[in-house]
Amino acid sequence: MLTLQFPPSEEAKKKIEDLTKKEIERHLLAPSIILAEFLKIAGPRMGEDAARVRMRLLKDMGMRTMALDEEEALVAGSMLLSHQNVPIADALIASFVKLGAAEYVITDDPHFKTLGIRTKWF
Repeated sequence: MLTLQFPPSEEAKKKIEDLTKKEIERHLLAPSIILAEFLKIAGPRMGEDAARVRMRLLKDMGMRTMALDEEEALVAGSMLLSHQNVPIADALIASFVKLGAAEYVITDDPHFKTLGIRTKWF
C-alpha cells in the first residue's frame, strides 16, 4: 500500500497501478495490521484523514481486509521463534500465507523470503 501511494518514479507508478488493479481483481487481501502500518507511515506525509481516504478508496475498489485472530498470532509467534530479527508485523502478515488465506505477499521486503513466504513485486 505504501509504494502505491509514494512511488519512487513515474515508471514505477505505472507498474504499481497495473499490479494493484490486477490484484484487486484477484480479491486483494490486506491483513488489518497493514492498515495500522499505513497510517503510521503515510499519516505524517499526507495527514491522517487523507490516509484514511486512500484506504477507503482501495476498499471501495475491492480490497478486502481481514482481522488478525489467535491462529494468525500463534503462527506468527512460531515463525518468530526461529527468526528473531524479523519484525512482528511482517510475521503477522506472513501468517496469512502460511495459513492459506493468501498465496503471497506483495512486497520486496526480504524478511518475507527469510520466513519462507512467497512474494510478488512489480
